[in-house]
Amino acid sequence: MTKNIKDIITIILTSLSIILIISIIVSYLGNSREDNINFINKSFDYTKGVVVKKTVYKGRSINVQYIVNGKSYIESDGIDEGDNINERDSVMVKYSTEKPELMITQFNDQF
Repeated sequence: MTKNIKDIITIILTSLSIILIISIIVSYLGNSREDNINFINKSFDYTKGVVVKKTVYKGRSINVQYIVNGKSYIESDGIDEGDNINERDSVMVKYSTEKPELMITQFNDQF
């Protein structure tokens, strides 16, 4: 085999490996979020929270501060482009009674 063919094969295999690794990471992150939502839905309660940060660069999300049993939490959830929400706005939070750090906001489709 010539050096050029070996280089091409190496580039192709490296590219495929990178694509595979990225796919595994994306799949894991998606499954992890889905697992958290399923866990929340097993045993949950509602509370009000306050948006402390809104991010619209490289994805849309809000950080929400809420209090459960006297303990304050700040967690994030995604929002859609059409969601009209700003910092310091109140939002409804659905949280796990077993792990209050797991939550989704009223803007989540699975709320």
